[in-house]
Amino acid sequence: MSARREQPIFRVDDTSDLPIWVQLRNRITYLIRTGHFKPGEQLPSIRSLAAEAKINYNTVTKAYRELELAGLVVMVRGRGMYVEKNLAEEAEPDLAAADMLLEDCVRRYRTLGMTFDEIRDRMESFTESLRSEAEDAARTRTGYHGQD
Repeated sequence: MSARREQPIFRVDDTSDLPIWVQLRNRITYLIRTGHFKPGEQLPSIRSLAAEAKINYNTVTKAYRELELAGLVVMVRGRGMYVEKNLAEEAEPDLAAADMLLEDCVRRYRTLGMTFDEIRDRMESFTESLRSEAEDAARTRTGYHGQD
């Protein structure tokens, strides 16, 4: 097993309002897009990924089916799922658009006289604030209001 596989490839984000299968599909798409999984490489089996992520087998099956319908992976009967497309070489319009927004944001902060370190700290603070709001919303949805 390679060093990169020591970390789990997927963890459920309980604060997300996205269904778990969508979170998994998005995560694997991201890993393919960034070159973590390369064309021809086998994805983890449905059973092993379900066990590792502590999610239902059918959830992984649905995510893999959606990836297959999108043409990102192909199922080889009796052998498993394999990466079909090389998204690392393709332009990702949504990610590129988001990067442009982030670049514009950084440039605006710079015109206010902020240093790159100050901008990073502000973004980290803002991200943490959003995470906290999402966690509070998740606790409200689940009815859990215990001590953290």
